[in-house]
Amino acid sequence: MSRGWIHVHVLTMDGEDRTYPDGGILYTEDGTISAVGESGAIRAQAEAEGARLQDGGGKILLPGLVNTHTHLYQELTKGRGSDLSLEEWFPKAMAPVGAALRPRHMEAGVDLGILEALRSGVTTVADYMQHQPVPGLGIAELERAKALGIRMVYGRGYRDIGRPEVVENAESIFADVDDLRARYETGDGMMTLWLAPAASWGLSDSLMRQTRAYAGKTGTPIMMHLFETGSDNTGSQERFGTDAIDWFEEAGLLGPDLLAVHSVALGEKELDAYRRHGVRVSYNPVSNMYLASGVAPVRRLLDLGLTVGLGTDGAGSNNSNDMLETMKAGALLQKAFSRDPRSLTAHETLRMATIEGAKALGLDKLVGSLEAGKRADLVLYDPMASVKTCPVCGSAEAALVYTGDCRGVDTVVVNGRVLLSGGKFTQADEEAILARAREMARDLADCLE
Repeated sequence: MSRGWIHVHVLTMDGEDRTYPDGGILYTEDGTISAVGESGAIRAQAEAEGARLQDGGGKILLPGLVNTHTHLYQELTKGRGSDLSLEEWFPKAMAPVGAALRPRHMEAGVDLGILEALRSGVTTVADYMQHQPVPGLGIAELERAKALGIRMVYGRGYRDIGRPEVVENAESIFADVDDLRARYETGDGMMTLWLAPAASWGLSDSLMRQTRAYAGKTGTPIMMHLFETGSDNTGSQERFGTDAIDWFEEAGLLGPDLLAVHSVALGEKELDAYRRHGVRVSYNPVSNMYLASGVAPVRRLLDLGLTVGLGTDGAGSNNSNDMLETMKAGALLQKAFSRDPRSLTAHETLRMATIEGAKALGLDKLVGSLEAGKRADLVLYDPMASVKTCPVCGSAEAALVYTGDCRGVDTVVVNGRVLLSGGKFTQADEEAILARAREMARDLADCLE
């Protein structure tokens, strides 16, 4: 039986940015949106079909948020490595953790990260699993994502330069990607496998080129940390005597199937290369502030017509997976940096967190907006459940971006499946997951001693 809501303020985020202040939605049992529109029209269709409707009581209905970059295992590292730059933080705080990771840690971190994501209205998460110290971590993660019901883009991370515990050869990397794709990729887009080479300083020139060759042969997209700081250029100059963007271009890395994560240290040369190759970008403002990496030139990227999505980054360099917080920080950082209050508006920010994020992950035909025929990934937000959001005196978009609060996230639906209802998880034991995360965080810390 179809179901849905009426009397909700609908933000479709579709190509025409249609809104319905007194609107509704219907979706089918298989998780397909069948209608979006005014409450009266939705009620009439529901009555004709015998669908089950709920009164939304004026809550805000929007597409599920899309987090284009995180590291879920880092949920077990909150607060570790505070007040360091990226160049200090990674070797001191994250590299040892990455070498010590085992499936039990992965499962606990992934569970907690998914719960935090869902509670902040995220229905799609792109997880960049950059460390692979033992076999089977991808299976451990994807099984937990499958059980908890979130939509996941899994970036199978790898490197061939660095600590011996995490270095791999190309044959084993691509064999694992083949295996994970065969096991987990689904026609409804619930799980998608990507290549996730760590960063330029973790890759040989040979592995960079093999990455592009595998991507071209199999149609597998690539996500990679690019220009998070000036270290890409420094390393490339030392190794090859050329700017990093020249190396990337000559090796064939750049293309519309590349998600360039961070993209902070971009000059005109890099911006032009991004434009020519149609590179997509993941903007991670909280992490960039936390590590003092700088400010991504988001306005320039948007003006060049490039797709920019929003990401939290991992809790190791953010301390949360809260996309509502990230929306506010992302908009305000651009305003402060440019001294222009319209350099990134609430509307643009919300689109980056929904439909533009879906485009960045190649999922915009399925999710990212509320339209008939798309998958039912959606969020019901109750401003009256949060002292921060209440009252809504301006637009619903501004309320979500500037006063959004996890306490206001009432209901989360992924692929038609209700995962959060009335602020409570329907498929997960939150108390048990929190307790297990605390236990495994201690266990992981003991492994580092």
